[in-house]
Amino acid sequence: MRVPDLLAQLSARDIRVSFDGDKLRCNAPAGALTPDLRDQLRDRKSEILEFLRTAESVARQQPAIVPLQPHGSHVPIYGVPGHTGDVFCYRDLSKHLGNDQPFYGLEPPGLDGKREPLRSIRELAAYFAKQIRAFQPEGPCVIAGYCAGGAIALEIARQFEKEGAPVSFVAMFGCPYPTWYRKLQRVVHETRYWIGRVQHQSAAVTKLTSIRDRVGYIAERLRRRVETARENRQPETDPVLAVRDRVGDVTLAAVRRYSGAGYSGRVRLFVPKREWLRGNFAPLRWRLLAKDTEAYYGPDQSNEALMLLDPDAPVFAGLFRQCRDEIAAKPN
Repeated sequence: MRVPDLLAQLSARDIRVSFDGDKLRCNAPAGALTPDLRDQLRDRKSEILEFLRTAESVARQQPAIVPLQPHGSHVPIYGVPGHTGDVFCYRDLSKHLGNDQPFYGLEPPGLDGKREPLRSIRELAAYFAKQIRAFQPEGPCVIAGYCAGGAIALEIARQFEKEGAPVSFVAMFGCPYPTWYRKLQRVVHETRYWIGRVQHQSAAVTKLTSIRDRVGYIAERLRRRVETARENRQPETDPVLAVRDRVGDVTLAAVRRYSGAGYSGRVRLFVPKREWLRGNFAPLRWRLLAKDTEAYYGPDQSNEALMLLDPDAPVFAGLFRQCRDEIAAKPN
């Protein structure tokens, strides 16, 4: 049993464990501390002390690890989100993986608005790797990446490999090869932005009943735009979204610069649908960096932007379980 699981079991019985230097303190209701639990506390004192010290150290800094589903006996998953750093992109997937699959999101620095985002994939990977090691000093893990997070996930696994830390496999969900971001990402994002603006303005105009009102609305919008340009003033934005956009821009720039390097471990691609292969996303090019790469394909109607959300999340949860079980059944 892992130390976090033991402490969770103790907490469920209202048993509180703390440390004071080299002493382990235990506060328990009458009859709650069974002989077996007492023996485990005695025999594993050094492990528990080390875990509590590490947890205290991690708690004092900006946490990278966000528990989406912390319980279960399967190898834990640590998921790198897309470029904006939103770990809750994995929320539906973790739910459908069940209560026996631990799943943690990895949140990049900079989202608190106090620190600058890290500007290279290797720096981001080193930051996440340090957080994972502090949280889970021993045992294998699965490193997952979504969209732009795929490059970061692979780099975390490479750094673990150099240190001899075990990684069961790297799971890439809808991850284009970095060259896609260099060629097309800026154009795609600008196109999506302007499509969204046109849709928003069109919806506002169609709610007006008369032609006179519609012309007046458009004229007012143009007047405000001219005033903003004259005053050299930026339109008001949500500060939370502004911080997330800042992290996203820096992360995308880092992915564009990332050249990658060889990785000898397992990489498993979860491709939204087979048609995705015919685009410029080039997901199979990850095989250039990792020879042990296999692909799992989603349904034809799946969309890369929504693949981890319901109603597609159960499909990709099933594909992940299939992959996990196949790897677990293989001899090392």
